[in-house]
Amino acid sequence: MTVVTRDAVTPAAFGVPETESQRSTKTPAMAAVDLVEEFPRKTKEPVRALQPLTDRGSREGARAMTMDAEFYSRVAERFGGYFSDARSTDVFADGRPDAVFDELVTALGAPHARLLDVGCADGRSLLRISRAYGAVIGIDLSPSMLECAERFRAESGLEHVTFELCDAARTGLPDGYVAVVTSRRGPLIAHEFERVLRPGGAVVYMGIGEQDARELKETFGRGQNFDSWNSRPLSEGIAQELSDAGLVVTRNQTFHFEEFYHSAGDLDTFLQQVPIVDNYDPAADKEAFDRYVAAVTVDQGVRLSRHWFIVQAQKPAAVEPSPS
Repeated sequence: MTVVTRDAVTPAAFGVPETESQRSTKTPAMAAVDLVEEFPRKTKEPVRALQPLTDRGSREGARAMTMDAEFYSRVAERFGGYFSDARSTDVFADGRPDAVFDELVTALGAPHARLLDVGCADGRSLLRISRAYGAVIGIDLSPSMLECAERFRAESGLEHVTFELCDAARTGLPDGYVAVVTSRRGPLIAHEFERVLRPGGAVVYMGIGEQDARELKETFGRGQNFDSWNSRPLSEGIAQELSDAGLVVTRNQTFHFEEFYHSAGDLDTFLQQVPIVDNYDPAADKEAFDRYVAAVTVDQGVRLSRHWFIVQAQKPAAVEPSPS
């Protein structure tokens, strides 16, 4: 069991920006970036408008991602990035999912490898693991989050990382271009991920499980993946999508953990910074919020039960033709 106390979080708490000594010392992966061909686009150029989608399913998916982008843009503009000021003590019975995710992605890295991160938000999590790769690109649909990401990247001195306003359903990258695709509680576009992966490459996806914050959502009568707790596990659906796209699922790991917020005010702050409860409003939702706090407050704090998962899949390696 792992216990972690989170005080008010600042960007520096995540390892960005780095110290002067870190900035002046390049790892082999960073030094190798000169040997890796440039990505087709650089986010330092003016951001281009996204082209309209013609496929109906893609349009519906794009609308959902756009709504998420609007939420994250509001968070970035108000709080300066995607990090929480809320204080909590977190108890992990199954390991820390973010730490496991970082370990998996870092282990897949190589000096010449390219990484595509989908739904990168303010980029801090991506910057934390980027030294394991020769070239890294993060994409998101929130311009405000990407502005934060570029600021953190500039402060870190990591020149081999770029950020771009881009739809995950149509990245524009060449077939087989990257070694790894990651999505940390972001979108999953399985067929596009498979297309841009080189043979033998991997997808690492972190998602929110169907039991996540269930008691909170039941109290509010709405929330992320509301009323999905009696259906098929969401991780199985993700694994099936990846499998249907031609990838081989190699990991499906579930994490249940508890967050104990130090006060009702800390939980209130947290709910304003994450999309757990749709359109959370401290004034309009006060009655439901107070009922929840009264029901779950224990000696450790205000309890929030979490459920996340990680699914990893691999693209089959290319088959060498047999000699004639």
